[in-house]
Amino acid sequence: MIKLRLDDAICELEPSGNIKIEEAINSAISTIPPTRVITRVNVNGARYQSTEKNSILQESTKSSHDIEILTADKAIWAATGYDIALSSIERVQRSVIRSAELFREFDNLNGNRLLVQCIEGLERFIEAITITKRAVGLDFSKINVDGMILSQIESNLQQILNSVFNLQEKEDYQELADTIEYELLTNLVNWTQALTQLRTEQNSNT
Repeated sequence: MIKLRLDDAICELEPSGNIKIEEAINSAISTIPPTRVITRVNVNGARYQSTEKNSILQESTKSSHDIEILTADKAIWAATGYDIALSSIERVQRSVIRSAELFREFDNLNGNRLLVQCIEGLERFIEAITITKRAVGLDFSKINVDGMILSQIESNLQQILNSVFNLQEKEDYQELADTIEYELLTNLVNWTQALTQLRTEQNSNT
């Protein structure tokens, strides 16, 4: 049994056959009109990422599962997505710089508190750019910014965040400050350049 929520519509499904959760999600997504863009998919309360391997997605729909799919107006996100993403970066950058300063000053408690806020801000940025990519129909592997492919900038951000998490867990705060200052900030500058370029191109075509 599946309890499916698609925006404000809620229904209960009893799939025929032994289909998997991932197949049920894809089937529900196929019914979404082209004027809408997916903003979030939750499975049993946890966020679902199509790029992640998750054992629950291979489970049978014979057991009970809750699937929630949220969408937004595609045209609005296509028009405003770059601005939203750039605003997210601008807010995060100031806090990221300060968190590195706190770690350098050995104020690890406040540095960690601020870093948690930075990570939350970066999650909002990643969500914004993912929705914008879907709404505009971008292929990051074909977008070049100052000699860098945008898909590589995207991949680098995830690698840097993984390093940040590992260093935070190890309590290696001076190395963490270096990673924030020299890698994370550089990546955010790359994103700012890329999104500014894409926004300029979009405005010139309207």
